[in-house]
Amino acid sequence: MDSSPIGIDPTANSNSWSINIDGPEIRQLRARYIERGDITPEAWDDMVGTAAKALSQCPQPSGPERTVTGLALGRVQSGKTMSYTTLTALASDNGYGITVVLTGTKNPLLMQTYDRLSQHLDTRRRTILAFKNPKPQEAYVVRSLLHGKKHVLIVALKTRKRIDDVRKLLESPEIKNYPTLIIDDEGDEASLNTQFRTGEQSAVYSSIDQLKKILTKHAYIAYTATPQANLLIDSEDVLSPEFAVLVEPGTEYCGGSVFFGERSERFLRIIPSDEGDPERAAEVTDGMKSALAIFLAGGAVKTFREPRAIHSMLIHTSHLRNDHIALGNAVLSLVYKWQEITKLRDDDPEALSFWNSAREAYYDLCKTKQSPPTWEEIKNGIKEEVWDTEVTVVNSSNPGRDLVTNPPKLKNSIYIGGNMLGRGVTIPNLAVTYITREAEKYTNADTLEQRARWFGYKRPYLDICRVFLTESLRGRYVELYGFEEDFWETLQRNERQGLPVKDWYRMFRLDTKGWQMHPTRRNVASYKQFRGEGWTIQRKLVEDSVVAAHNIAVAREFFRTHPGTVSKFGEGNTQHLVVARCPTEDVVAQFLAQLNTEGSGWDKEYIREYLSRMLVAGRLTHIEVLFMSNGQFRERKREGFNPMQGWSSAYPGDDSIHNNNVQLQVHLIRLKEDEKSGPIETTAVALYVPENDSRYDFSWVIRGDEQRENN
Repeated sequence: MDSSPIGIDPTANSNSWSINIDGPEIRQLRARYIERGDITPEAWDDMVGTAAKALSQCPQPSGPERTVTGLALGRVQSGKTMSYTTLTALASDNGYGITVVLTGTKNPLLMQTYDRLSQHLDTRRRTILAFKNPKPQEAYVVRSLLHGKKHVLIVALKTRKRIDDVRKLLESPEIKNYPTLIIDDEGDEASLNTQFRTGEQSAVYSSIDQLKKILTKHAYIAYTATPQANLLIDSEDVLSPEFAVLVEPGTEYCGGSVFFGERSERFLRIIPSDEGDPERAAEVTDGMKSALAIFLAGGAVKTFREPRAIHSMLIHTSHLRNDHIALGNAVLSLVYKWQEITKLRDDDPEALSFWNSAREAYYDLCKTKQSPPTWEEIKNGIKEEVWDTEVTVVNSSNPGRDLVTNPPKLKNSIYIGGNMLGRGVTIPNLAVTYITREAEKYTNADTLEQRARWFGYKRPYLDICRVFLTESLRGRYVELYGFEEDFWETLQRNERQGLPVKDWYRMFRLDTKGWQMHPTRRNVASYKQFRGEGWTIQRKLVEDSVVAAHNIAVAREFFRTHPGTVSKFGEGNTQHLVVARCPTEDVVAQFLAQLNTEGSGWDKEYIREYLSRMLVAGRLTHIEVLFMSNGQFRERKREGFNPMQGWSSAYPGDDSIHNNNVQLQVHLIRLKEDEKSGPIETTAVALYVPENDSRYDFSWVIRGDEQRENN
């Protein structure tokens, strides 16, 4: 029998190496996850395959010194912690000595991550030894463990002091040469350089940079569900990814397609816009009372299925701690009141009002639950559920609670908070969310998406899940859903094509005007709006004679192989060669891909990607292409250069002959002689996309000029 290890031998790039996926740590982890029902065998195989793909692009432990930066992309609440736990186990089995996990800027997330990793990797077996915020003085312990072939797991806060302590611990000559894996949990938060515009380095970014510099053989992998910032930073940035892997969620995951897709009305409940007024952030509104009633009714349903099963609700109305405290007291008072009401006779006026609300909540749940318990059964259940409900304020104020060290004691938990519940921290069995917090004007798409704590593996109890939000917030999340679906389709296409990350188009479908959203914080990345509508015109000429001659040859060859019809425009003698239905694929591959527009300021690469996306979506299979003046040179002045011929009494102008079709114009230009130089013959191009036509998804965000000029 063959006793060689089971492995995966990726072929994505020349640096990849074969990964053993049947070592002792990965076997232990598999047994834990599958026996506990945390994951199906099929989902486990997918997750191990993804982790192996990531590790195969990291430095090989027995190979030469090398460093690499990667990106692991998941979805909000999709199990990224499980993914990098698997990656850690694989790293240990394949010769890595050290794993450093940088996690959050607050202790609750640190504790949550440390506890999960310690439990799931079963550090009691002492083959992997875990350190939490270790001190530099512990270097001698780390050295001894590495000598004994143990794997050292370091979990540290993402603060300057804690990362510097890790660096000081690892910079010993006897330690720093060990193969090391750095996992940056929520790698788009805190880690990136918030001072890139000034040429300086922010504190955490600088500490990560210094940590990377002392390790001779390491991989840094940022895990995030919102990678806009990581992909928009300068390609020369030390945290700019060189490779990326997609962490696909399992089949029971419920994300944007469930809550904001075609049948979102099943789970969304729109509340009046005035409930989103910041002045009402500490008030128990009518919409919130309805959400609380749904929560209690859902708790009763859940008890019928599984007695003592945890049931949770999130209320997110403000970032202010005083609002959290005041609202927490108000909700708790309402729970007390409802507890007393359950003791009253059913014909008592207060009892009648309460039970009417509860019955409405029950009927709401019946819309998504097949064969529900009877109303009388749920009514009796609610009488118990309301007494088994705990209200918890989660923030850094004095009454705020740390959910890791001080979890709720009762079955039903209502969590009230802001930023500390907006990223990273997992709320167990979250079923009902009431959210009104919204920026008055612009908001960042990644921040808003991270607040969607109601995403996750909720398929088993999706029928009792509800999200209460304003119409304005719903609109923003629908826009985010469109962005996410487009983004993932693009990433999957890049992955299928084996396209290196450096060649990925940093192009996100996001309407920054309509829903007033930025893709990410402007203090970490530069970006601009690319609006594929109206005219996009090349307004700077390529004057290099060799490049210009090349472009002219490309244009003539393209129209030689794509013959059209010479047509007259206007009342004069202006004629253009028109290829009425030119295949978009040919325009992208045989013309734009061959054209050299470097230095012209024309967004050729983004236009290629835009047209490719429209082609893949089946929205733009053909384009009207014009060879202006039938391929004759048109004279233009250098000053205020514009290739387009304007209006005259005999000609409507180049910009008015599109007939509301997508149209690409190819111009041959001869610059008039001036005192600086002789005549220059070259090309220019212009693209028109009909305005306000939803077929062409005209709003995109792309990397800013500062970055693209350095590529």
